[in-house]
Amino acid sequence: SAPAGFGRRHVAPLVPAFTVAHPDVSITLDLSDRLVDLVNEGFDCAVRLGELPDSSLVSLKLGENRRVCVASPSYLSRRGAPHSLADLAQHNCLALGASANQQRGWMFQQGDKVVSIKVSGTMECSDGAVLHEWCLEGHGLAWRSWWEVGADIAAGRLVSVLDEFAAPPIGIHAVFPQRRHLPLRVRLFLDFLKHTYGLPEYWG
Repeated sequence: SAPAGFGRRHVAPLVPAFTVAHPDVSITLDLSDRLVDLVNEGFDCAVRLGELPDSSLVSLKLGENRRVCVASPSYLSRRGAPHSLADLAQHNCLALGASANQQRGWMFQQGDKVVSIKVSGTMECSDGAVLHEWCLEGHGLAWRSWWEVGADIAAGRLVSVLDEFAAPPIGIHAVFPQRRHLPLRVRLFLDFLKHTYGLPEYWG
């Protein structure tokens, strides 16, 4: 199991190569933003981003995810770039809709502490992929994960701003039920993910 957006981009594309290398293993990939119950729903493992509240599971760190504040060149040429966190109040910020339980504000590092900035704008959506599209189209600033926008930044479609205030990265973890022996198929798949995510060129 993996979150829908992350899984679509960074788990699903790796499955074919893994099954070619291990033809005796079959994979069922469940992409969903709900927190699946690994034990009762029969999952071998799940990929999760950020905090891991369930202490009954074992976790393995696969990589790190940083969040960046981004905008399109067209938006920045029209509205200018923010240079301080206070400047965000003057910008159209594309935020996750309030119904999305992860909407706690945008997190930044200010001095030695992490602060949450409440932002506002004319457009909200509960789907992060839609915010990404709106941002590419020049409608405002967005606070997105590097795994989602890294390629856009490299290609010049998006520009990161407020980099000096970037909050510390959060972990990308695999979680699995506590067992004395992790099945070999699971261990091989997690090793494959960890190796791929660990390549410096992978995230651009």
